[in-house]
Amino acid sequence: MLVSVFIPFANEEQNLPELIERVEKGGIAAGVDIELIMVDDGSTDNSYSAAKIASADKDWVKIFKHQRNMGLTEAMKTGFKECTGEIIIFLPSDLESHPDEDIPALLNGFTKGVDIVCGRREQRREFKVFLSKVYNEISQFLFGIKLHDMNWIKAFKRECLKDLELRSDWHRFLVQILHEKGYKAVEVPVKWYRRKSGKSHFGFRRIPISFLDSIAVKFVLTFTKAPMRIFGSMGIFQIFLSFVVTGWLLYSTFVLGQPAFRTRPLLYFIVGLFLSGLIFMFMGFLAELIVSLRNKIKKMRE
Repeated sequence: MLVSVFIPFANEEQNLPELIERVEKGGIAAGVDIELIMVDDGSTDNSYSAAKIASADKDWVKIFKHQRNMGLTEAMKTGFKECTGEIIIFLPSDLESHPDEDIPALLNGFTKGVDIVCGRREQRREFKVFLSKVYNEISQFLFGIKLHDMNWIKAFKRECLKDLELRSDWHRFLVQILHEKGYKAVEVPVKWYRRKSGKSHFGFRRIPISFLDSIAVKFVLTFTKAPMRIFGSMGIFQIFLSFVVTGWLLYSTFVLGQPAFRTRPLLYFIVGLFLSGLIFMFMGFLAELIVSLRNKIKKMRE
């Protein structure tokens, strides 16, 4: 079996020689053939040269380069296109994951019916642990997936690529997207190691971005399944509420004898509620047409 190991990197010059060596050992330990796909995402140091030198005698290593830093999602788009293995393994380049240990561990997680295997970091000690826990709790709530470490190393079957949507910073939601598409994900315990050299690419500005992206991903995935259910239900509720308020307004005016000037604001509210409900209904019809057209284009490309 051929396994594709995908590793993006940016300014990891000191880590790359050991990383490539550990990937080779990982393939041997797992008893599989390995191809290593690496993408230099706009490094400003000598990372690209270091990777080329370390892999000079290894024809199973392919290295691609972005002229500027385009982000992990774009690196994934570049790398995944080059992966030809039955299983694709995503690993970081900072050596917090040791490929010689993690490649066999991830592959052993593929039991019957499993499509995705995530590595769950054991004995992790760093300030990002709390933030990672919040991220995973939000993902569990929004997507109903019972995993505890969805934003680290992972392996998945090649067939998953056809259903994987990547844009913006959606690389963080690879597991969530595939779970929504019906693929089964599990996790296996793996060791976490402190970074030896280089600088972490984590920034606190990712916290609000990740939260907003979580909501956006959930909305888009739900929207593309049945947009009329979202907009239509909101429209029907508002129209129904406008009729309820209208009934109460008529009752209060003709039965209770409430003065007309007190009912005028309610009348405006009813009209606005009814019209906004109609707008939501029309948005639902338009969304259904857009999704239908999108699916037809997708089928034509396939």
